[in-house]
Amino acid sequence: MIYLAADKHGFQAIQFVEKYLNDHGIPFENLGVKTTSEDMPLEEMIPPITNKIKQHQDNKAILSCGTGVGVEVGINKFSGIRACLATNPKVAEYSVVYDKCNVACLVGWDSSQESVNAIMDAWLHATYDGDKKRLTMMETFDTWH
Repeated sequence: MIYLAADKHGFQAIQFVEKYLNDHGIPFENLGVKTTSEDMPLEEMIPPITNKIKQHQDNKAILSCGTGVGVEVGINKFSGIRACLATNPKVAEYSVVYDKCNVACLVGWDSSQESVNAIMDAWLHATYDGDKKRLTMMETFDTWH
């Protein structure tokens, strides 16, 4: 399952993601704001998302705020979470191939349907390359907090 969430600044980017996922028949659940008149503090939005991701190893999330950095920094504080600031398709792809990222964070202030589609294509179709040394490194990171 893919879980989505955004504050009011990331709302438009998540709308683009929803359209992409609907167009591709990919199931998702939006746990963030549903309109631009709502707002949700990141510190309230992020913990429920991490709980959903940890329920099953195949669960993923896509988050957005104005810069995308706030959600990336916040969600990376949780063990078992590997989030990237997916600013372009190559970063999105490599974040999975080399770092096994299970969360993509998007810039909300400067997004378009075209850019989100390209990022989603890259991120959702990438697979971890299986490097055991990097996997050990990530497991070590998870012990730090």
